[in-house]
Amino acid sequence: MPSRILKDSILTDKAFNSLTLTEESIYHRLLVSADDYGIFYADPILLLRILYPRKTNITEEVIREGLDHMEEAGIISRYTAEGEDYLKICSWENDQRLRNSRHKFPVPEEEEPTPEPAPEPETKEKARLEKPADHNVNKKAADKVPKTADEIIIQLPLGDNTDYNVTQEEITEFSSLYPAVDVLQEYRGMKAWCMSNPHKRKTRNGIKKFINSWLSSAQKQARSSPPPSKPQLPRNPFLEELNTIPAEEYQPQPNTPAGGE
Repeated sequence: MPSRILKDSILTDKAFNSLTLTEESIYHRLLVSADDYGIFYADPILLLRILYPRKTNITEEVIREGLDHMEEAGIISRYTAEGEDYLKICSWENDQRLRNSRHKFPVPEEEEPTPEPAPEPETKEKARLEKPADHNVNKKAADKVPKTADEIIIQLPLGDNTDYNVTQEEITEFSSLYPAVDVLQEYRGMKAWCMSNPHKRKTRNGIKKFINSWLSSAQKQARSSPPPSKPQLPRNPFLEELNTIPAEEYQPQPNTPAGGE
């Protein structure tokens, strides 16, 4: 079941109807691709490859001009977060009925959640007395709970803006196949690579091949690395000089009686 339903009120919206047909096409594809808060990439290079993977008559310049017009019309707003350009669809909540509330992209700074108001003095005192005990109990209880095979340990971003869930069972399986590798640490490296290279992310059908290739390379690298050399003891120049003296020169001499031979 889809997580969102487009409202028919968009058909009579003045800002939307000020767009050209090409700009409407861009906007529709943004609606399909944005996360459930109406946030998506704003880099025309990325948008060309994500929104129009099979179109050849759309250029980066067309998308850039379309974004400029949409921003002038108040349909979108653009911002930068974590070194990446993003956009937010301003009429997102009005144009759609949402069934999910999960962020996939950084939000603008002014939309960061505000902290809850401070409790009253008596509540503070109660929290001070109760919170450490509750925290310790919860932590100890959590430590005792074993990880199940289907527990999701880490997620790898895919090219269609969904996630590939890596379970404990998969990590255990690959750990037995690649014993020389810290498999969980390598998964963290894969996630960092996917986040840094969004246009190179894998499909759901190709992610397993990517994982095997990554772990295989890590296994070869681990086995080809020479073991660490043992530290050498510091040199003693006195002992080295002593070893060069003939044995007879430092043999103990017999005692000679006093007063004669």
